[in-house]
Amino acid sequence: MDAFVASRLPAATTSSTPQHAATAATHLRQSPLRQGGTASLTAGVLLALCSARGAGRPNHPRAARRRAEKVVRHMCHRNCHGGEHLSPERKRELEAICEKIATPGKGITATDEGPGTIGDRFEKVGVENTEEHRRIYRQMLYETPGINNYLSAAILDPETMYQKDDEGVPFPEALEKRGIIPGVKPHLKVYELPGTKDTVMQGLDSLAVRCREYKAAGAKFAKWRSPLQISRFGPTKMAIEANMNDLARYALICQDEGLVPIVEPDIVMKGDHDLETAVAVNVEVQATLYKAMLDHGVYMEGTILKTNLVNPGLSCDHDYSVEEIAVANMMVLRRVMPTAIRGVNFLSGGQSLEGAAARLNALNKVKKRLGRMPWNISFSWSWALQAPLLNICKGQGGKIPLKEMSELYLQELAIASAAAQGTYQEGFPPDVIREDEKKDAEAKKDEPKKEEKKEEPKKDAEAKKEEPKKEEEKKEEPKKDAEAKKEEPKKEDEKKEEPKKDAEAKKEEPKKEEEKKEEPKKDAEAKKDAEAKKEEPKKEEEKKEEPKKDAEAKKEEPKKEEKKEEPKKDAEAKKEEPKKEEEKKEEPKKDAEAKKEEPKKEEKKEEPKKDAETQKAA
Repeated sequence: MDAFVASRLPAATTSSTPQHAATAATHLRQSPLRQGGTASLTAGVLLALCSARGAGRPNHPRAARRRAEKVVRHMCHRNCHGGEHLSPERKRELEAICEKIATPGKGITATDEGPGTIGDRFEKVGVENTEEHRRIYRQMLYETPGINNYLSAAILDPETMYQKDDEGVPFPEALEKRGIIPGVKPHLKVYELPGTKDTVMQGLDSLAVRCREYKAAGAKFAKWRSPLQISRFGPTKMAIEANMNDLARYALICQDEGLVPIVEPDIVMKGDHDLETAVAVNVEVQATLYKAMLDHGVYMEGTILKTNLVNPGLSCDHDYSVEEIAVANMMVLRRVMPTAIRGVNFLSGGQSLEGAAARLNALNKVKKRLGRMPWNISFSWSWALQAPLLNICKGQGGKIPLKEMSELYLQELAIASAAAQGTYQEGFPPDVIREDEKKDAEAKKDEPKKEEKKEEPKKDAEAKKEEPKKEEEKKEEPKKDAEAKKEEPKKEDEKKEEPKKDAEAKKEEPKKEEEKKEEPKKDAEAKKDAEAKKEEPKKEEEKKEEPKKDAEAKKEEPKKEEKKEEPKKDAEAKKEEPKKEEEKKEEPKKDAEAKKEEPKKEEKKEEPKKDAETQKAA
């Protein structure tokens, strides 16, 4: 033990003093990291603890305890605890990629089948397995317009990482232009453990070198699959621990090279096990996985889980509803999955598109109903999406009908996205959003901005024309200021005279009010005088004709006077309505005058009679 400790001591230990060692020993005895009941410590450990304190503040108890505990933690082989070896920049980078992959409503398209696997699929539908056929098929999967509305990431095979599209753009770069994060499958082949039917995945030995090359080629994450099978005697505890430790080592290496690790424990659907057995095995496998990742010091916030749906075996004799399967999956996640992991992407596991979508949709509905589940739950499908596409190739004479496959692929992704949001309804396919339609909507929004940009040159030209005017106005401002200063004394004199004018105006106000009251009377009298002048000639003529018309007038006076006077009265009545109101006020005066003139009128009436009598007498 002493030799081991001495080999790990820094050079600064030689400057430690016995006093420092005694203080450190006291702190270590009080520390929760102290193992066992013995209080004796080797001199090497004491010196290591003292060296951790450093020269500064040697007698500060809290500083001594913190440094002592850190040294002991490192000596207990926990150097990588929680990603302590990663820089803050690397941690932020990993978390940002995880956040984009876990975008709600979007998922991962898994196109990482090796040349042999995809070759078998091609042969079944009559397509020759060549590199060019594989390239144009993957190009359709990556560049179909509208897929960026449904996909957040794509998993590529190492061969595809270095292929290019028709424009000469590498596939990782083409995906990033569409907002889809490219990743890679770095593991090699499945190896069967001797003496068992369990398997492990090969490829850890040179993983760091390959990850460095994939990152330089444009990869942002990696995916490692560890398949296991439920059987009468398996998976064995040795197989579970071996595979989960391999996933933890893989994740640690990926993060050190700057790639987000997607860990994929895959319990295949083969077998006759029931749903309860599937829940128990999945809990054991995932609990072992997370324990191994924590022990290896994996930064959990910078990882994504890709796993199988918890399903009964394909040969199980009991049928379960999609709701029961959804509850079983949520049960496993709530029991063992760390909340530090941002998202879960379920693989299809050989299920059809309709079957996988129904289960994923039910799972998201249960998540909404139960709550307390912080993870984004989405898809990472290969066979469920690609099997219907490859079926279109049948009977095409070895050709790949890319246009028809592209249209169907977009419809499938719309279904997968709806299931990832819990809005999928079987038999009612969701509306497909195409990238072109989205661009058109954005173009319409940008039209007003373009028109404003066109008008900007005109405004600039007008502004340039007005600049000389503004300069002249600036030159004239001093003159205006001088004139304003000259007029200020006048304004002050006017302000002083204002109180005098106000006093005079107040004195004249009573006179003006009296004049206003007398104005109506004066107007009425003036109107009467004018009418009297107009009627004087008529009265003189009437006096001359009176003798002739008196006889006839006596007979027809009542009728004619009424007929002649009616239209006049109507016209005059309308004109004289304002006058009547004034006349009503003057009626008492007129009545008095009329009484005085009555004797005169009687004398005038008797004059014609006297004239007639004188004529007869003559």
